[in-house]
Amino acid sequence: MEDQSQYHENFTLERVYPNSRAEVWAAWSIREKKAEWLGNSALEMDFRPGGFERGAFRHATDEHVNETRYFDIAEGQRIVLAYSMAVNGRVHTVSLTTIVFMDEKPGTRLHYTEQMCIIPPSDGLKGREHGWNALLDALGVYLAKKDTKSV
Repeated sequence: MEDQSQYHENFTLERVYPNSRAEVWAAWSIREKKAEWLGNSALEMDFRPGGFERGAFRHATDEHVNETRYFDIAEGQRIVLAYSMAVNGRVHTVSLTTIVFMDEKPGTRLHYTEQMCIIPPSDGLKGREHGWNALLDALGVYLAKKDTKSV
């Protein structure tokens, strides 16, 4: 039988966006806006405590699926969620994530913290950090577009 040992990691990322907290919050809480910066027009999202999110993408020959459950949402301030990542139907990471939104002149500081259970084989911490850095950068590009200013 294959070794199924798990291990745990965590990481924190921060970004400061020049946009208002309401604009950054809208990019996370409105499905159409989030789908755009994630680059996933098929994103399924029910943004409320107890709600869910589901997204999938292909990389090379592999299908990656993210399944999320929202646990706590403090309007404009905090999102607490848990999500799993699977490749070709096999879950390889399960994470608890907290995203905090804070005013920082002249914009918004976003503080992203993730605690992970990694189930080998997996790209683990390196994969999640790389992915979220790219996504938070994509959020910055999205927010810089003039037509995203209306909330």
